[in-house]
Amino acid sequence: MSAQTKAGAEDAAARHYHGGVVDDIMVVGVGGQGVIVAAAVIADTAMLHGGLEVKLSETRGMSQRGGSVNSHIRIGETVVAPSISPGEVDYLLAFEKAEGLRAAPSVVPGGVAIVNTQQIVPPLASQGDMSYPFDAAERMALGDRRVIVVDGNGIALEVGDLKVAGIVLVGALSTHLPFDVETWQAAIVRNVPPKWKDLNFAAFAAGREVGK
Repeated sequence: MSAQTKAGAEDAAARHYHGGVVDDIMVVGVGGQGVIVAAAVIADTAMLHGGLEVKLSETRGMSQRGGSVNSHIRIGETVVAPSISPGEVDYLLAFEKAEGLRAAPSVVPGGVAIVNTQQIVPPLASQGDMSYPFDAAERMALGDRRVIVVDGNGIALEVGDLKVAGIVLVGALSTHLPFDVETWQAAIVRNVPPKWKDLNFAAFAAGREVGK
């Protein structure tokens, strides 16, 4: 990255967070989808940029058994509490549609919800003992928020492996935050095995194309 490009990115972030602005980002999904890694990449990107406080908190629940998982990332010049207050989510990144619908009421008016098309239907729902909100994305769009639906799994398969679907979604989110691509890539390197670097970079780039 040239010195001019780096200075431009720093200026963009300084302008974005000036005056006490804090970005509250919630990442939700189920165990095994990569929610924790995605949250770590987002938090590390802000930390690597420098000059900002970053708080990361996680609720893993029964993540090893496919239960709900959510992470809170708070970024700003000054950040006090590690968790996001109810109704104050600026950016929601949902790895699974029903989990996105569940978290949608927490998004501020005018906030952004990026929703993966994946549907993980619980066994009880598939057996007819409970309902699954197959229209979750449509219901989310009824509120006062911008909903961006992303086929993260499909794009990941096109890139080369379903395992990078989470980074596709991170790429989509990255277009809404004031950090340069090189810093995002450095954060990805910190959180994925070296042999997966190029595939994750490709997934990130593909996500940026659909996240705007």
